[in-house]
Amino acid sequence: MNDTAFLSEPVSIACSDGQQLAATLYRPQQSNGLSLQINAATGVPRGYYNAFAGYQAGRGFTVLTFDYRGIGGSQPTPGAPAPRMLDWGLQDVPAATAWLAQQVPALTPTLLGHSFGGQVLGLMPQAEAFAAIVTVASQHGYWRNWPRSHQAKLFFAWYMLVPTLLLLRAKAPSRLFGGEPLPRGVLADWSRWCRSPHYVCDEQGRALRPFNDRVRAPIRMISFSDDLDFGPRKGVDRLAEYYPRARIERQHVMPTDWGLQRIGHFGFFKREMPVQRWAEIGDWLHTTVAERKRQAA
Repeated sequence: MNDTAFLSEPVSIACSDGQQLAATLYRPQQSNGLSLQINAATGVPRGYYNAFAGYQAGRGFTVLTFDYRGIGGSQPTPGAPAPRMLDWGLQDVPAATAWLAQQVPALTPTLLGHSFGGQVLGLMPQAEAFAAIVTVASQHGYWRNWPRSHQAKLFFAWYMLVPTLLLLRAKAPSRLFGGEPLPRGVLADWSRWCRSPHYVCDEQGRALRPFNDRVRAPIRMISFSDDLDFGPRKGVDRLAEYYPRARIERQHVMPTDWGLQRIGHFGFFKREMPVQRWAEIGDWLHTTVAERKRQAA
């Protein structure tokens, strides 16, 4: 696939509850017929994905990145509810999907979810919309999915530290979780999820998987051997259970497999990542969509 020029522009996306999301749309000069929605990790602003999004736009994808409410440019809109992690999945992701479909209705939608961005596909009513999905370091976040060597630290975080921060009405320091400081409601939801064997759950602890069975697109789930703090292999494997009707393709990577010293939870989207690895993502999405279209013909 040949590289092509592209333009990027800031846009705003309206959620059904009045919250406005800051977003960026990347339009290629020559389209490959696919759109690509990028769902960010927890607390990570959309600018983190600029290089990756621009690269894929340069190869023909129309790409959308966006900030969840309370993160980056999506600061709380007057009159909208206070930011919660649950609303990232129930409101923000579906709003981004609907907006992109309205802007480019002729394109076949694909999705890339980083960490949190791949966990909540079953919360959106358009769960069946995507023709192919890639998740990068997306995991089932229940604390016991981590190696025993990490469990004491996680128990302290979710049962002691975070409840104290919530009691003090404080934001979580960004260095604790890898992204921006998290609004109180976001932190409360995330803490509850990570203490629950169901992970994504409501305030009563009941599992929330309203549309998970609608996710039927092939999913390539990528994890990294040195991502023990955020995305251990067991946690990523367990997330596959969230999408029982999807065709799951697992890829577990050691950094040395790719000639790198480390990748971790955030390294895949850094400019230092060999573009061959980004190209493989675009190629897989393109090939998978073409294959599904042939099967449906």
